[in-house]
Amino acid sequence: MIDTTTLFDSAVDHYVRHRLPYPSEMVADIVRRFSLEDGVGRVLDIGCGPGPLTFSLHDLGVSVTGIEPNAPMLAAARRRAVEIGADITFVNKTAEAVGPEDGPARVALFGRSFHWTDRALVLDRLDGVLERGGGVVIVHEDIGTRAQTQIGQVIEALKTDWCPDGIPAAASRGHHEEYLHASAFSEVERVLYPVTRRWTVDDAIGHMFSTSYFNPKRLGGRVDSFEIDARSRLLALQPTGLFEEQLAFSALYATRPAHKSH
Repeated sequence: MIDTTTLFDSAVDHYVRHRLPYPSEMVADIVRRFSLEDGVGRVLDIGCGPGPLTFSLHDLGVSVTGIEPNAPMLAAARRRAVEIGADITFVNKTAEAVGPEDGPARVALFGRSFHWTDRALVLDRLDGVLERGGGVVIVHEDIGTRAQTQIGQVIEALKTDWCPDGIPAAASRGHHEEYLHASAFSEVERVLYPVTRRWTVDDAIGHMFSTSYFNPKRLGGRVDSFEIDARSRLLALQPTGLFEEQLAFSALYATRPAHKSH
């Protein structure tokens, strides 16, 4: 399995500046579904990166702990917390290392991170961490809608040409639902949250540099050549360099069956 502790070392600044923000409607829905408005239930934001979901939840009065294995990502989150005066705990550990000492919590949240983990192991460990009525939430950009966008199609073509071997030693694939249905959190609901993405070519390339495929460390000496190629392809589609596209975020809400809650 890929080393998530160093994978995004060179991508932090690009991630902070160019990743598509999580929709506020989705964050509010997470709070509502798990009755987090009272400020009592705690969220573990696992694989929090520089903390976009952590800070969004904190802004709504939710008690949240950010957990992240990548040191530069965690440092960016901690810097942001100091800048805004937010009293948030951030912990440097992998998802697989999360245990009872991190609980009890009401929600284990994975934003664009669950696929990097040993999913069966993580879900088994979370059964001993999450309280009665709690659950797992897995969010990411919806692959189906993203594949229909111009930028999404350019990215897939660039993956083929620049990273034909994919991500070496990446986490095993397969649908998240398969792992959830086989876990204690087998009641699963999937919800889509539509968003409009307005990007410049620079935004799109910055986004690419934030990914596991195209981050500067991975590209090495090919960074400049890659940027020239990506920019050329994007401008061929939109000579103005401006894109407006419709896509969506997907959220999987997974809870224990009512008769098995504990």
